[in-house]
Amino acid sequence: MKRIYSQEEMERILKSNVEIPGPVEQKINDAYRNLGLTDEKNSRRVHRHKKKAWVTIAAAAALIAGLGVTVYAAGQFFHAQLTQKDDKLTYSLNIDSSEKEAHEIRVTPGYIPEGYVRQENNTYESNWYNEESKGTISVIPYNASELYEMSLTQEDPLPVFSEDSFIESVDIRGMNVDIFSDDGYYIDSEENIQNIFVFNEEWGYAVHIWMDDPELSDSVALKVAEGLDIEVLDTTVPYPTDEEIAAINEENQRIEEEIKKASTGITDDSIRGLDEVMKIEDDESVFYQGIEYQAVDIRVTDTLPPDEFPEENFIRDTYPSLAQYVDADGTLKPHERFMSADSRETESTEASFIIVTTKIRNTGDTAQNADLSPFLRHLDENGDGTYRLSQPRDKSSPAQESWKRLTTDGMPFYQSIPDKDWTNELFTTINPGEEIECISVYVADNDCLDSAYMQYFSDGMAAPDTPELYVKVTE
Repeated sequence: MKRIYSQEEMERILKSNVEIPGPVEQKINDAYRNLGLTDEKNSRRVHRHKKKAWVTIAAAAALIAGLGVTVYAAGQFFHAQLTQKDDKLTYSLNIDSSEKEAHEIRVTPGYIPEGYVRQENNTYESNWYNEESKGTISVIPYNASELYEMSLTQEDPLPVFSEDSFIESVDIRGMNVDIFSDDGYYIDSEENIQNIFVFNEEWGYAVHIWMDDPELSDSVALKVAEGLDIEVLDTTVPYPTDEEIAAINEENQRIEEEIKKASTGITDDSIRGLDEVMKIEDDESVFYQGIEYQAVDIRVTDTLPPDEFPEENFIRDTYPSLAQYVDADGTLKPHERFMSADSRETESTEASFIIVTTKIRNTGDTAQNADLSPFLRHLDENGDGTYRLSQPRDKSSPAQESWKRLTTDGMPFYQSIPDKDWTNELFTTINPGEEIECISVYVADNDCLDSAYMQYFSDGMAAPDTPELYVKVTE
């Protein structure tokens, strides 16, 4: 089944003031897919009782006092150095690959707060979710082979943190523990994001503890870290060869160039008009076979009549978010946005609703899963007859989390639900010969409406070889 849930929303939760490199992001995305928030022996036991240090020297002292370390390896072959560049903190990894192979590890928390449930079928068996608080706890291990590959194939092998989020770094009997804490990215955020990186330089592994729950106190976070049980397994994995590293870098470069081309080389052939039937003639994938889209109406309006747009059709928790921004006359109140993607300065701006009506048909001979709604995108002209996707993709960068919920990754916040046996939040199954109609609602800043387009046949992200088509919102 095609993944259509928003990656940007999950990245926003996990990043806060953090930039996530590719391999780390992949593990995070895998974990969240297994959480359901995106649409997936013999051993030597080494007990590492780690206490979580926070702002005070006393907490750091408690961490040192509570940690017992048993060292099995004779020499150090891994070093992680936290360095600063401008207002950013990043890791430099140096790994001796002469051993040719690395021991796999397994990390098991001994304590998880009440209300958290481990997610079944989880790839890493290390993620817990609290349905009531919407909180998440993740414990992500990296063996020396993974760290070695990341260090040679990524500019920043581990997350890049803001200077303000750093709390403390403590060297404990060969274990280095770095502690970061963040109140969240948005000016109205209720997030409480806690990060701990634990490095064992004798065995060459790292463990990342990540927690996001505004209801969890520092003492609870400390207890989770304290209860970690780390196993160094007898099983090993080889280090990637020089040839394999070169192949990975070459493939990364190819993908980067393809994505850049897909994001900046959009031609008039990809721009369609109202009532024009859109289909993919030469799509070789199993998706979109026989699927046709037709944007039959696009309206920009100041109000959204509640009797025409019932609450039950709002996606996720967007109805309460929208209610915060609607005046008594039904118009939208101003909201705050960052003045640029990299700026923390904000400005007030006004927005409008975009209401899109799309007909979807299956002209094929087999049932197909089809997206119910297009994505809202912004295209800028390059000056040579081509277009590029604006950066950031939302054109503007919301400063309020409540507003961001209405705009995440260009998804609609409202979507009419067809009368069918099975319908997911964002897509449904369409039988051969069947036609359905879907009404989708978005918000966009008024000064961005001229560059607004609806994007069909999309997974919600720029990607190579993706046959995306666009319909302009306003003429």
